[in-house]
Amino acid sequence: MRTSLHRGFSLLETMIALVLVAVAMTALILAFVNSGQYGVLSRRQATALTVARSQAEALNLAPWGDARLTDNNAGNDATYADPNGVFANATLPSGADAPDVTIGAVKVGNETYNVYVNVAPQVDTDAAGVTVTNGMQFAVIVRYSVGSKFMRAVALGFRYNPTNLSIATQLPL
Repeated sequence: MRTSLHRGFSLLETMIALVLVAVAMTALILAFVNSGQYGVLSRRQATALTVARSQAEALNLAPWGDARLTDNNAGNDATYADPNGVFANATLPSGADAPDVTIGAVKVGNETYNVYVNVAPQVDTDAAGVTVTNGMQFAVIVRYSVGSKFMRAVALGFRYNPTNLSIATQLPL
């Protein structure tokens, strides 16, 4: 006959409970580590986008003949905004996908962001049948690495051609 004094957990029940707690704690620690890594990724992406927007704003205000607004690679005019993400590949795009202009590296803290510009002229035909360049569409592409993986942020802009602006000219939106 057992009395209430002998009731309690057996060694087997205690060991099972400890294993369950250990598994739960391991999962919790992994969740904290992964959330820290995603925090770094989101901070890097936000910084890259800030760099891209800053460079795009500078190009919006740059003189019309600025070398950074030169279409050096007509092959990328249809895909100037990098819709296929070729700048996120391990190697920098070349050939028809190569950037028009390389601005260079921008350091933010101890992190490096490489800045490129793709340019595509926006042309129209005037009433006399003459092709005129109304402006330059451009994409500032900021490329950076997180470990061995490359990522990119893109900011778009448009620089109007001041010599072709008139009241009769309809500007693109």
